[in-house]
Amino acid sequence: MLSCSTTFELGVDLGDLDTIFLRNVPPEAFNYAQRVGRAGRRSGHPGFAITYCKRGPHDLYHFAEPNRMLSGKVQPPVLTIRNEKIVTRHVAAIALSFFFRAFAERFQTVESLFKDLSSPSGVAEFTAFLVRNRPQLEETIRGVVPEDMLAQLGLSDGRWISEISGENSRFALAEAEVSSDYRSVQDLRKASFEKGDDKTVVWAGARAKTIAQEKVLSFLSRKAVIPKYGFPVDVVELDTQQTQGAFKVSLQRDLSIAISEFAPTSKLVANKKEWTSYGLKKVAGKEWPKTFYARCSIHNVFRQWNEGEPEPTLPCGDRLRAHKYVIPQFGFVTDRDKPKDPKARPAKVFSTRPYFDRYRGPEPETIPMPAASPLVGIRKASPGWMVVLCEGRRGEGFYLCGACGAGFRTRPRQNSHKTPQGQDCRGTLEQVSLGHEFVTDVLQMQFHPLPPSGTDIVPFAFSLAYAVVEGAAEVLEVPSIDLSATVAHSELHAVPPIILYDNVPGGAGLVARLEREDVLKGCLQAALKRVEGGCGCTPNTSCYGCLRSYRNQFVHQLLQRGPIQRYLESVLSAWV
Repeated sequence: MLSCSTTFELGVDLGDLDTIFLRNVPPEAFNYAQRVGRAGRRSGHPGFAITYCKRGPHDLYHFAEPNRMLSGKVQPPVLTIRNEKIVTRHVAAIALSFFFRAFAERFQTVESLFKDLSSPSGVAEFTAFLVRNRPQLEETIRGVVPEDMLAQLGLSDGRWISEISGENSRFALAEAEVSSDYRSVQDLRKASFEKGDDKTVVWAGARAKTIAQEKVLSFLSRKAVIPKYGFPVDVVELDTQQTQGAFKVSLQRDLSIAISEFAPTSKLVANKKEWTSYGLKKVAGKEWPKTFYARCSIHNVFRQWNEGEPEPTLPCGDRLRAHKYVIPQFGFVTDRDKPKDPKARPAKVFSTRPYFDRYRGPEPETIPMPAASPLVGIRKASPGWMVVLCEGRRGEGFYLCGACGAGFRTRPRQNSHKTPQGQDCRGTLEQVSLGHEFVTDVLQMQFHPLPPSGTDIVPFAFSLAYAVVEGAAEVLEVPSIDLSATVAHSELHAVPPIILYDNVPGGAGLVARLEREDVLKGCLQAALKRVEGGCGCTPNTSCYGCLRSYRNQFVHQLLQRGPIQRYLESVLSAWV
């Protein structure tokens, strides 16, 4: 009997199971022990485990160094409980639990929570409840939230109330969105009835019922008002506009991923159906945040500014055309058509690119490493603003309708198009990119040794950055997707600064661990191992076994492992 599952880590005793086949190398030693430990649990029946290693950096590393995984040595887990967004979400859960104990009838459906979905009052009544019961709530919150987070949360002046129920809170935005969805389908139902379009009348009625009857706990979790399983904190969804009982599926991604995977015209398979994104979700009375930006790919400079502000001068001196990106804070939407049966795995059409914008506070101090004869300068991990952009195919962006949210890869020839609900729309199309802004822990690395003369410095810096990411992940014993990097601009150094950051809004305390000299040296040693050629590619290129990954597609053609191998060998030979 063949049993295939993604849940073999749950400790279930499978009795007579004697052989385990792993389709990839698990992230860490404890994952491996849990998975292969499902076999051979009966006396006299030894287990047998086979692991298939893919051609990725993680799998190839452990194929060459199997003892690291087989030894079973496990580092104590490190958990940060000072992520502002996650703390705020827990505070919201505490406050809502008090609210629902006082008004049990509200803890049923979305309609019972907000009362009248056409003119909801849920957030206003919740806010009034918080003000009335503030002393009791704050006493409970103080017992949960770390003491050094209380001032940041605003517990002393009541600012925490606006954080969880103010105009820009997740709860208020969720109320605005569900009300907009409900009113939109009710208006469509009324207009279709007047036209005699019975099919649309039935669909709109069923859709309105689906919106109103969703369970409160599901809604609050789905809209990231309260904590949920997993670490992503800026979650958005691709709204499939389905009715009850039809193709039940929940498509959610962290916004940094969603801007490419859910971008207009993107296709993905879920629940054995192929779904196509039609555009950005539009909420009545709300606008998508928009920001202007300019970037110089030659000198690796990025600058952004808001409408009405003067366009900044790029430090490289080049004058470039200004672009605009929008933040799809309400997620994405398909059209009303039923999903298709997939004929093949859809291709990943769009990629993203990260940029470092600025530190949230003063620039942090620099730690020279090694102290006696510095080779690398480390700016201590501090909160910094990161921007992730999806600029469409070949940087051409998307044509987005400001009226209905429909999105297109190329400008339609007709003067009108269909809304996601299938109505005619003559809204203006604007060429934009899709973006995500977030604050996370940022650590800047400045390498001092000069690269070889004649080096194309931007490709060199990106190659070095992604070698460091893989090395850091290995030393910190975390999946490499938990970290990421980009390259900044400097007029003072031959090698541009490398920005290493926790790949989660709010930070996870990972890059800060590289501030220790022994850990940083171990990171560079592990990075060197990645580029020594065990992957099999030639030195003047790269592959998924050394430097390439899904998230750095934008720079694949520039990455070269050979120059980084020689450079790191030189750096480490001088490290005393």
